[in-house]
Amino acid sequence: MGRRRDAATAVAELIVFAEQRASQVPDVVATVGMLEVPSGSINVVPGRCRFSLDIRATTNESRDACEADILAELRAICERRRLHHSLEQTMRAAAAPSHPAWQQRWEQAVQALGLPVFRMPSGAGHDAMKLHDTMPQAMLFVRGLNSGISHNPLESSTNDDIELSVQAFTQLIQQLASESP
Repeated sequence: MGRRRDAATAVAELIVFAEQRASQVPDVVATVGMLEVPSGSINVVPGRCRFSLDIRATTNESRDACEADILAELRAICERRRLHHSLEQTMRAAAAPSHPAWQQRWEQAVQALGLPVFRMPSGAGHDAMKLHDTMPQAMLFVRGLNSGISHNPLESSTNDDIELSVQAFTQLIQQLASESP
């Protein structure tokens, strides 16, 4: 039993560490969305695991610090459990914070409808991430059903909420028209 080298329990340790480490800093998240035990069997100690790790933050510095800590913990877990690891970085994108003036425009549009304003940081890889390099951007999020699940067939919003987003967009266009010379 002392010679068991269980890759799955090592990954489980890392997942818990990543979640706890990310939660120590506002607007940082670390997610393991994929986890597989190749050729797994009910009564065989997993000698190998593959998993994804997605770290998102509103600043590059907070994301990079979280990444460094998680990778240090990965090395420590592997050393303690006599395991090896390899990494493949598939994507790295700079943080793309919303432009304050555009955030304010969206907030004014929402308030003009008599609705409450909720600020929400987004580390999502939306088009705004790409637009950020060439122009100011900010997003309006529409309330979702099914506990807010997104990028999934269960994602859904009510017709009323979609209508409110169209009205907010109309308000924003009217604001821009009144700002023009």
